Parts: sequence; structure tokens; C-alpha cells
Amino acid sequence: MTIGGVLLIVGGALAFVGVFLPWVTLSDGESLSGLDDLVTSEGTLLEGPGIAAILGGLIAAALGITLVAAGRVLAVAIIGIVLSAIGLLVGLGFLVIAADVASWTSGSIGIGAILQVVGPVLALTGSIIATAKRRSST
Repeated sequence: MTIGGVLLIVGGALAFVGVFLPWVTLSDGESLSGLDDLVTSEGTLLEGPGIAAILGGLIAAALGITLVAAGRVLAVAIIGIVLSAIGLLVGLGFLVIAADVASWTSGSIGIGAILQVVGPVLALTGSIIATAKRRSST
């Protein structure tokens, strides 16, 4: 079992689960997740922005499972790097959105929004490790 594949699986799972956890906790105690409609300080309505993270998390986990099951496959690890980097940028965007919603509603950022960054970081780390191990063993 490769550590890179395991990190990809864990990173994908964290991003997936984070969608369902609170992204913003409002001042009245109500929580909003990635599946709820979020309104930014500029009045922009974002309808369920976390749906993209569900897909990204599932893809990262599938790549990790492939690395664990099939061994060190360079192409899968490289795809993992590219998709995890994109996921990290998207996750940072989600965190900024959550911070914006929290600031104008006098709320706080929830763990779900934070996991949208942590998950892709773990997945990216796993992909890089898988690539490095693959290259060093040739």
C-alpha cells in the first residue's frame, strides 16, 4: 500500500465530507453547508457551490484507490497532481466565499470550508509522493 495513494483517498474523502459540514455558522446559530445557497456581500447568489467539491473528492479518492490497487502508475499520479492543484484553487475560492458570507452576516467560518483546502492539499501531497516514489524506483 502506497502512502501517496492513501493520502489521495483521505484528501478526497475530506473534501467530500466537508461539503456536508458547516461552511458558515451565522450569528443566530444557523449553519450553512456547501449544498446551501450562499449570498456574498455583493449580493451574488451561489447555488450549492459545494457540488463541484463532491465530484472532485470522488475523483481524488478514485485516483488514490487506483494507485493503491495498481501500484505506482505514473500517469495516474500526474493526473492526481493536476486535478489536486485545480481542487486546491477551487477550495481556496470556497474558503474566500465562506469568509465573505461570514463577514457580512457576523458569522464564523465553519470546518467544512476549511476542509475544502485541507483535502486538496493532502491529495496534492499524495500525488507528489506517488510521482517521486515512482521516479526514484526506476
